[in-house]
Order: sequence, then C-alpha cells, then structure tokens
Amino acid sequence: MRKKTPPMEDLISSLPVEILHYILSFLPTKLAFTTSVLSKRWNLICNSLPVLHFDDKAEEDEEAYIRFRRFVDKVLLSPRVHHHPIETLSIVCHSKLCKDRSRFNTDEWIEAAKRRRIKNLQLSTWTSYLHLRPSVFTSQTLVVLKLIDIVMDHGVGSIDLPSLTTLHLIHILFRQRDDVKKILNGCPIVEDLTVLPPNFEVGYTTEGFKTLPKVVKAHINVFEVPFNAIPNVEFLHIKMERGEEAKYINSCFRKMPVFRNLINLQLTYVRFPGWVGVMEVLPYCPKLQSLAIEKLWYGQNHQEKWAHTKEAVPECVSLHLTTCFIKTYQIVIGNYQIEDMYAYDFDFAEYILQNARVLQVLTFHNPLSDESEKDRLFKHLSRCSRISPTCRIECN
Repeated sequence: MRKKTPPMEDLISSLPVEILHYILSFLPTKLAFTTSVLSKRWNLICNSLPVLHFDDKAEEDEEAYIRFRRFVDKVLLSPRVHHHPIETLSIVCHSKLCKDRSRFNTDEWIEAAKRRRIKNLQLSTWTSYLHLRPSVFTSQTLVVLKLIDIVMDHGVGSIDLPSLTTLHLIHILFRQRDDVKKILNGCPIVEDLTVLPPNFEVGYTTEGFKTLPKVVKAHINVFEVPFNAIPNVEFLHIKMERGEEAKYINSCFRKMPVFRNLINLQLTYVRFPGWVGVMEVLPYCPKLQSLAIEKLWYGQNHQEKWAHTKEAVPECVSLHLTTCFIKTYQIVIGNYQIEDMYAYDFDFAEYILQNARVLQVLTFHNPLSDESEKDRLFKHLSRCSRISPTCRIECN
C-alpha cells in the first residue's frame, strides 16, 4: 500500500513578521491581502503592512470601482490598524471615476496615513486630475512626497515639512501663483527636487525664494524655480517649454549663479532656439562632466550660426567633460544631405570633439532615423578631428 506523503512544512509562515512584510511590499496591496485567508497570523500581518500600493487600473466598471474604494477605506481607516505605522503609501488612479470627489476619499486616506507617521507618500493620476486639500503639505514625518496630476482645491497656506528630503510636484494645478514658493520655502532640508508645472506664465517672478542648500538633484522648468535657490546642485535637468520665448529664457540664464558642484546637466528644449544659448550656460558650470541636450523641435532662430572659433573654451569643456549626448527629432526628407539638416548640430559636436580633452563618448541620437542614416551620421562625425585620444563616437 502506497504511503501517504507527509504534508510539507509551511516554512514561509514561520518567518519573522519583518521579513513577511518585506516580501509582501513588492505586491499590490489588494493581492497581498489575499494571503489573509491562510491563517489568523496572516490576517494580522496584512493589517500591519507598512508598505501599501493601491492602483485602480483593473477596476473597469462602477461596481468594481466602489469595491476598490471600500477596500482602501478598510485598509487605511479601520480602527484596528491606526496604531501600525506606515512606511510608504502609493495611490495610482487610472479610472475616470476619480473625477467625482465624493467617490474618492483621498483626503481622509492622507490624514489617516499622517496619523500613522507616514514617511513616503506618492499620489498620481493617469486619466484626470485628483483633487486634494493643502493639508498634504503639513507632516512632521514625511521624508518623500511625490504628487502627479493633482488639483489643489485651496491655497496651500502654512507649510510644515521639516523632515522632507524628496519633493516631486509634477503637473500640479495650484490656486495661487505663489504656492510653489511657499512650499519650497517650507522644505529646508530637501535634497531631491522636481517642479514641472502643466503651464506657466512668461515673466513670472522668482523673487522671495529661500536658498535650498541641500538640493543635490533638481528637475525644474526654467520659469518656476530660480537658479540661485539651488546653488549646490550636482545633477540638474532644466526644461524649456517654448523656444519662441527665448528672450525670457536668456533672462533667466543671465541670473544663473556659478554652479561649482554641478557635474551632470541636461537641457530639454521643446523648441530649440539655437546653440548660442547652450554655450552661454556652460561657463556657469566649471566642473561639468556630463552634458545632455534634448531638442524636441527647432525654434525660429535655428539658422543663426554660432561663431565658436572666436570664443574662449569654457573650463568644463576643456578640463572635465567626459560625456556629451545630443538627442534630436529632426527628419531627413527627400534628397536633403545630412549637412543640410544637421549643420548646426555638427558644428557644436565638432567643437566638443576638438576641445574636450578628457571626453570619453559623444552620442548623437535621433529616434526617427533609420540604420542607413545612422551609418552616414557616424561616418560624418568620425571624420572630425578630436583632441581626446580615448573618445568614441556613437550614433543611435
């Protein structure tokens, strides 16, 4: 008679709570809670999860969405969990139903998380804007705050974020224009800063900003955060929305301090006004090692050729620059020669090759070009003289 196989020992359930929390933190919270049916211990473990991820992507109809909302209420608002601290709360809203504020108790969820000493709060929407009260900007424990596509229903008022080191504000609709300033002035130790508005007003004043000495990484729109507020930045991404407003952009750059710690700079132009503007920035970055320029379109001034041979070579180019990346979306049409379409880009690339003594790689990237065009671009750049003996050229 065949012997029965003894039941396998449940080794996972015997693991310490901290390890089980860690394992379940990689799952959507709704899926993690399915383990609560295993035993009473697993139910207690789920109710004390410190990392919570909610995403309504799978809720396709009204009934499913209501169930999802009630589930989040249970996890965050139940009296049984109020004494368990929250490390991370992430809420991603795909459903158009979140437009109806009566259906989404976001403010109550945030307040519950604050009472549970939350450290990392991330809220984002994909299909519409989520409405919030400004109390999200008052917390003694928050270390990370990331908001995407949010409508602030009122002016932000007083700000109290003494522990915050990471702040991302992406596509936030504020009621008052000075709200961004108030928020940044209330984050004295922030290190990682992203401020990208959905729109902006040309000539917007940036006066009254306090210095944020600890910011080492910043991703900003040129009109939203003054450069003198982030003097010690090491990684800086500047986005310029409209090339036709080049005079305002140039005005901002003329107020730029010398970034003595900056080693990585990315400039993104929706409408590229020309290489003169890029060259005006480089003297303010004497220790720059990595430079990336992304050109989404050409502006009206792209035919103004830059006479680089008459200029002194910036310190960063001659002594420190190791990587240079140029990304363009230009399209070669018909029988145009490469030189006709990329003349000014090549002029800048050649200047870098001839003057960057420690350059390791120069990359020319056009997502719209085919393999034959990439090959022609590579051959063209390869014919340029280069001062760095170890420099290689890439076209992709």
